[in-house]
Amino acid sequence: MHRSDQDLLKAIYDNKDENAFKVFYNRYAKLLLNWATKRTGNRDLAEDIVQNFWVIFWSKSHTIKTDEFGVARTYLIHYFTYRMLDYLRTSASKFSGHEFALDTVENEESYLHIIEDIQVKDMLDMIDRVLINFPILTQDIFRNIWEHNCSVKETSIAYGVSEKVVRTHYKKVLSLVQVQTKAFIGISSKSFKIFLEILILVGLIK
Repeated sequence: MHRSDQDLLKAIYDNKDENAFKVFYNRYAKLLLNWATKRTGNRDLAEDIVQNFWVIFWSKSHTIKTDEFGVARTYLIHYFTYRMLDYLRTSASKFSGHEFALDTVENEESYLHIIEDIQVKDMLDMIDRVLINFPILTQDIFRNIWEHNCSVKETSIAYGVSEKVVRTHYKKVLSLVQVQTKAFIGISSKSFKIFLEILILVGLIK
């Protein structure tokens, strides 16, 4: 019988149900590993981050919320990414020789409270409004990379087009999304690039 994320999370937190944990882990482990790998560019580092996250998750599963359908995916990624940021700021990860692509985030703490105020649904609705103006192929390519974390190569194979075509379609949408995000957030152009990177990292723009 399929158990909802909501049921699994409750069982893990209330009863320390190891079977429920295994089901939840198997459901999302690959997604989180791919998410961390793509955002750090380092598979070994990503594995360390994910392993550390699941240890935290076991004792704090109640912090993961679910949507109206009992699905935890969006909130799980959001929470996971904040934990990833915490991990990357530690001396342990830096001592290991890992360089984090968004080191500047440490100097942009003032923006984090803005992120917390942004509703995920509002951001996704904005992206949907941007996408609807593009051809179906462009929409599909963007969603395949952004939502499903597929690589350019995987997307190229899936849609039978060259990798150059995939990059071109993806960049067209991303450029407009950046413009709309800037207007949506209402921040200065000087800080926009860093802020957009933070938005991408925390998964508020899917």
